[in-house]
Amino acid sequence: MAGIPSLSLWVIAWIFLFIGLTSFTILIIYNKYGREVSIRLSILSIIIGSVFLGFSFHFLLLSWGI
Repeated sequence: MAGIPSLSLWVIAWIFLFIGLTSFTILIIYNKYGREVSIRLSILSIIIGSVFLGFSFHFLLLSWGI
């Protein structure tokens, strides 16, 4: 049973990965096509994206046993 990853870790990891990538995509689109660059939105998007991507990689590595 050691080779079977936890389903809850997989689900959380993929949800967090999707949220993190979405946050960075919003940041890129807003900075490219936005009328004015909002520093607060940029900082918030970077923080949210990096936290969720970090946790998603952490959960994926845990489920792989690394």
